[in-house]
Amino acid sequence: MADIDVAKLRREYEGPHDIVETSDGKELFLRIWESRGGSNVSVLIIHGITGYSGPYGPMVADQLCSAGHDVFGVDLRGHGLSDGRRGDYPSEERFVKDLRETLAQVRSRSKKLVLMGHSLGALAAVVAAKNNPDKIDGLALVSAAKRIRTGVYPRPSTGAMLKVMMGVALFRGSPVIEYRRSGQVGLDDPLFNLRYSARFYSVLYGAGALKVMGMLRSGLIDSPNLTLDGKLKVPLFVAVGENDELFTADAAQEFCGSIDCDDKEFHVVPGARHAVWPNGSFTPLVEWLGKKF
Repeated sequence: MADIDVAKLRREYEGPHDIVETSDGKELFLRIWESRGGSNVSVLIIHGITGYSGPYGPMVADQLCSAGHDVFGVDLRGHGLSDGRRGDYPSEERFVKDLRETLAQVRSRSKKLVLMGHSLGALAAVVAAKNNPDKIDGLALVSAAKRIRTGVYPRPSTGAMLKVMMGVALFRGSPVIEYRRSGQVGLDDPLFNLRYSARFYSVLYGAGALKVMGMLRSGLIDSPNLTLDGKLKVPLFVAVGENDELFTADAAQEFCGSIDCDDKEFHVVPGARHAVWPNGSFTPLVEWLGKKF
C-alpha cells in the first residue's frame, strides 16, 4: 500500500464519483452507481474493515441499481481512494465529522436516503445515525452482531501482543497491528488495508485499543459505538449471511432485537458469507425499500 499513489489513482478514476471535501482539508472518495431512475430513494454504503467501496458494486449496488436506486459508497478516511494515513483515524471527533459531511453531501443529491453499513461499517452507520438523525430515512445493518463466533480471531502470539502494547503506548497512530481472521477476503487487492493503528480501533469502537483487543478475544463486542441511544425513529433492516464466518444468525438476530425500533425486519440470506454474497442476495433489501419508501 505504501507504494500506491492514492491521490493519483483518485484523479485518474473515470467512473461516476464525487469528492467529499472535509472541513480539515482532506478528500474522501465517494463512488456512485447510477440507476436508470424509478425510485426516489438512494442508498449510501459504508464499507467494512480492511475494505473500500469498490467491491460493493457486484456485491449489492448492482442489484439496487437494477431496482431503480442510486447508490453511493464512501471510502472512509485512510481507505481505498480517500486521503488519510492508511489504517489510522486521527480522532473520534474527526470520525463523526467525516460521517456528517459525507451524509450532508449525499443527502443534497437524494430525496430520501437509506444508510447501509456492512460489518464494521455497521458500527460507523450507527455512529452516523446517532449524530445525524435528521439526515437519514432508513437504516440497514448487514453482517453485524455483538457476539463473535469462537475461533474467528486466532489467539495472538506473545510477540503480537507486545506489538499491540507498543502501538498503544508509543505509536498510537502507526498501523502496526495486523488484521487477520478466518475467511478473510481482499488479500490480493492492493487497496485493502491489512494493518491498523491502535488509535483506529479506539476511534471506531469508542474504547481503548487494549479493551478492543480483549473484546475480539472474548467474542463479545461491548462497544458504545454499536449501541443506539433511545428509540430509532426510522425503519430498520438487519441481515446476515447463512454462512457468515464471524456471526451466527442467532447473534445477529439478538443484535437486531437489542435495537429499540418499532419498524424493523431481520433476514438470514441463504448461501451468503460475511463478505461474499451470491447474486440476488439483496432481494430482501430491495423488497424492504419498496415497501417502506
